[in-house]
Amino acid sequence: MTLSHPYRRLLLLSMALLLVYIGGSAQGNRRIREHEVQREETVYSIARKYNVPIEKVYELNPWARQQIKVGDKLIIPSASATTPQAATSQKGRKHRVESGETLYGISRNYGIDLVDLLRANPGVTSTNVQVGMELVIPSAKADSPVISDPAPAPQEPTAPSQVAAGQTRILMLLPLKQDKHYVEFYEGFLLGMYQLKKAGISMQLTTLDVPSDAALNAYIEEGKLRGKDLVFGGVTESQIRAIAGASGYSYYVIPFSKAGALETGDGRVVLANAHTATILGRVIPAFVQRYRGKEVIFTHRSGDTEDSFVTQLRTALSRVGVSSRSIEVGRGAVSGLGNNAVVVPISPDRNLALATMAAIGTQTAGISLFGYPQWQSYGTNFQQSLRRYNTTIYSSFFFDPTLPEAKDFLSQFTGWFSHKVSNSYPKYSVLGYDLARYFIRAYSMYGQNFVSNMSSIPSDGLQLDFHLQRGEGNIYTNDRFFFVNYPSSGAILREAH
Repeated sequence: MTLSHPYRRLLLLSMALLLVYIGGSAQGNRRIREHEVQREETVYSIARKYNVPIEKVYELNPWARQQIKVGDKLIIPSASATTPQAATSQKGRKHRVESGETLYGISRNYGIDLVDLLRANPGVTSTNVQVGMELVIPSAKADSPVISDPAPAPQEPTAPSQVAAGQTRILMLLPLKQDKHYVEFYEGFLLGMYQLKKAGISMQLTTLDVPSDAALNAYIEEGKLRGKDLVFGGVTESQIRAIAGASGYSYYVIPFSKAGALETGDGRVVLANAHTATILGRVIPAFVQRYRGKEVIFTHRSGDTEDSFVTQLRTALSRVGVSSRSIEVGRGAVSGLGNNAVVVPISPDRNLALATMAAIGTQTAGISLFGYPQWQSYGTNFQQSLRRYNTTIYSSFFFDPTLPEAKDFLSQFTGWFSHKVSNSYPKYSVLGYDLARYFIRAYSMYGQNFVSNMSSIPSDGLQLDFHLQRGEGNIYTNDRFFFVNYPSSGAILREAH
């Protein structure tokens, strides 16, 4: 899948944001510009034209190492470090929106909060702002340049870091031009880094596009992984095995589970998203304990394939003597469900879930519905219907958009990147945000010993929590999962296990 032009543009802008807002003091006042590639131009000639080192161009545009073509947009840092005129307090000023600008970026340039900018321009949102639009800029709250390091956020940890004097060096390896989900992961990661930067944590991010296994192997041979504290990425089994087998870095965090048993032997690989077998090995005993004393009713339609969760659950129920039976659904309400039962569709299929709800009908007294992680991605109406059946699902990931901190994330994300978070399972942007905040904070606090100090590290993310267990092959696996309950009224309950 080829990255569309809008997503390439967003990628460029996000990289620019990273340089401006996350970068060190040496580049604290650097300005950026956009260059459209013309016929017969090369990255080298473009760098010469703007009098900037070619490596600085590649820092902002890592995909350009592979190929550039006419019409591509490159983000170019200016050769001089000048303070933006817009960064001082100005009353009654107007700003005309230019190509590539976002409301969040404009607010940062003028040293004002995004909320204040929106309040001064009623009806303007991050989704409808257009090039050429004239915005009212309210007075800044201070006369200092906005690009200077912000004060630590009060909600961040205040304990002194054990490696505070050092800078955490991070490497990201993703196929950013192939799938928008990986772009969203990267965007969420940037936002997480920004929050940590506000807390005073120093870090340096290198991002390399990985269009193929061959490209990754070349990076490894060139020593791109050496000297890195944290490496994130790898989306195929071969890529994960190649990174895990490389040397020269401290820890490798696997964001997406795509590989089987890894034989690393040295405890420097972390599986952030545990394999299904690992999670089910913990979910099933918790299910048996939770619903002990209830009858378990499995539902199916003709031709449905049974999920591995149900196959293992049947065995576990039989072993402990819990009563269970199966019924066929698909023709409306059924009778004889009783008033002390938990109903479990045999697969996560959406249509089977709807048929199961129809079978329960109005017989909801004493009936509970139990379901799957995938149900989170079936839309708002489906989510609301779960409340009628006192539904509980199991999942390694759960994002509740009604929570204040979730609302804040969604607002900031849209402000930064001018698009909403995709409705997927998991939400890739939130995953990137959670991983950045947990692992970078952990490494900045304890360095290479952070896995020995996990009890002291805040582990509650917006979408996932962290409970790292050292297991087979010396891999640290995050085996945390949730039971998420949708009550008929009140807030959704996320119970960590």
